[in-house]
Amino acid sequence: MKYPDLDLGKVEAIVNRLGGMEGVERFLRTGKILPFERNEHGHITLSITGLALTGAEEVDRLTTAGFRVSKWAKSCLTSTRADGYDKNHRLVTGQDYRIALIPTREVECDSERTTENLRQRGIKKYGYGKPLAGVTPRIREVVSDNQMEEMGFWYIAAPHDPIKDSDGAPFVLLSDRHDDGRWLYAYFGPPGHRWVDSGAFAFPVLAS
Repeated sequence: MKYPDLDLGKVEAIVNRLGGMEGVERFLRTGKILPFERNEHGHITLSITGLALTGAEEVDRLTTAGFRVSKWAKSCLTSTRADGYDKNHRLVTGQDYRIALIPTREVECDSERTTENLRQRGIKKYGYGKPLAGVTPRIREVVSDNQMEEMGFWYIAAPHDPIKDSDGAPFVLLSDRHDDGRWLYAYFGPPGHRWVDSGAFAFPVLAS
């Protein structure tokens, strides 16, 4: 063997750093590694800085900067219910948050790719923290649609405790890429809802 010190553990670590077998195949095909930092699980990680804005302030901040905010996202951000954004999901101003992105395709079976299964995968299998809706506006600001495409994601959702919209339906916030602008969106997110395999779930990385 050309590299006798390369045991199975090191091989696994290399595969994870490249983004799993998909990343390995991309590297072998193109010779390129995507310019995103990955953790020991092979998940893309990114950093955001918290802002303790109210939901209404988030809507104003994003729309003023040219982002698109769907009517469902606005309804969740400005909700005055007990499960609303202002009462439960604001971040701490100036605090740095490390975020890990779990591809929804990690769960191959469509029937098992539910909100709750993906949420528990992040928390129990990987030891990530409980997501807050407040990370989604910051992710929307720091991750462009082009970067989402390079990552292989059509959306990045935070599997936070759902927020009921004006009609009483439970939603979670997400970044969504479209041809007509960078969207902050809200999607139906009860525990049993199934997600397509073209996105990622965002979790805070707990300090060790």
